[in-house]
Amino acid sequence: MQNEDQITPFELGALCFTYLSGFSTLYLLETKVVGPDVWICHAVSLILVIGIMKLMNFIICKYPDLSLSDILMKLLGRWIGTIVLIVILKDLLGLGTLSLRSLSLFYTTAILPNTSPELLILMIVIVTTYAVSLGLGTIVRSVQIVMPVFIISMLIINIMMVKNVTINPLLPQFRSTLPELTYATLLSMAFPFGKALTLVFLFRNVKNKKKIFGTNCIVLISSSVYVLISTYLTIGSLGIHATKSASFPYFSAIQLVRIGEFLERFEIIVIGIWTILTLYEIIVVQYVYAQIMRDVFKLKHANYFIVPIGLFYFGTNVNSYESPLDIFNYDTRILPFTGLLPEFVLPVALVVLAWMKSRKKAVPMLGGESN
Repeated sequence: MQNEDQITPFELGALCFTYLSGFSTLYLLETKVVGPDVWICHAVSLILVIGIMKLMNFIICKYPDLSLSDILMKLLGRWIGTIVLIVILKDLLGLGTLSLRSLSLFYTTAILPNTSPELLILMIVIVTTYAVSLGLGTIVRSVQIVMPVFIISMLIINIMMVKNVTINPLLPQFRSTLPELTYATLLSMAFPFGKALTLVFLFRNVKNKKKIFGTNCIVLISSSVYVLISTYLTIGSLGIHATKSASFPYFSAIQLVRIGEFLERFEIIVIGIWTILTLYEIIVVQYVYAQIMRDVFKLKHANYFIVPIGLFYFGTNVNSYESPLDIFNYDTRILPFTGLLPEFVLPVALVVLAWMKSRKKAVPMLGGESN
């Protein structure tokens, strides 16, 4: 994995869509809080994330030759910047661990109840670690093959789900309280939209940085539309009470789909395609983790960290979130609030510091001209 891997804005957008859309329909946590009012939370979180992405894009374009890690060091100072990077590494570890455990929990609950979760996690880590070793260029090229298959498959399955819709999923509207909407918006910000900020560490590898923001806006909106369509089809197929009580509501709704008289369990095919997509979230997290480690230790390449990071993720997963309740508690009580620092505070602080540094440079120049 080399820093010289260069990608286009389109390739970054494809990776962003794949990264965001994999786990976005797994739990539908915000839907379980506010029901049909979920569109309000998605709209608010989408606007906030787009605004934050605009701030981060401004910072990256202001320092086009520096990685985000180097920008943090430059604006915050060596020690504070290192501490912030350590906090980000902790969040990436939590996100990767949560993704691995969620995927293994889904399989051991719905498909392979007699399989050891640790075995599934080991297999996943081997695959994702190998993918990271191939480099960013290879990763984004593989995304361009997988993403059309996923989009076509989800389009077909969602069309087939329409006939199972028995109630109006949009009603009743505006029944949620303001605290419920606020909490559900935090859930939506943390998972899935807030995860997009992880990809800011890859902006340095994009050739034409001026097109990054526009591409990411399209991707964020597309991902939000996909999640909302899947959510309302789930509510319409299962009903709001079954949606709130099901562990994996979207996949419970897919189980109702039948093709003809003999072809059943169509959801297995969808799950297979969905699994491939979810792997990219873990791949991106491990890649960014290795990239930050390279920047912290001022190394030219991150190859030295790839295998140790994979082993670290596996070891952490073996001893973390051992029950579904642990995962649920982390998703609902910790993740929405730990993401506030990288999602809100850090981008605003970087923009303010960059503006202040620009002002300090401009003042001596004006003073010199007056003399």
